[in-house]
Amino acid sequence: MGYSETTSFTLEAKDVPAHKSGDKIYFYVQAYSKVGTGSDGIEKAAELNNGKHLGSDWSKVASVTFE
Repeated sequence: MGYSETTSFTLEAKDVPAHKSGDKIYFYVQAYSKVGTGSDGIEKAAELNNGKHLGSDWSKVASVTFE
């Protein structure tokens, strides 16, 4: 789960799960009209996702295949 208060997001290399050639990683985006609360992006995203905040529909999936 990631979090950004801007129109862009970077998945840091340290946060990419272990993988091998041919594995895929999937990305879904949901927007909220409120800013999340918490000490880091994961807590902020979880608070919005698990709280009683109404977010947008989930985006269409985007995926990346590892080489």
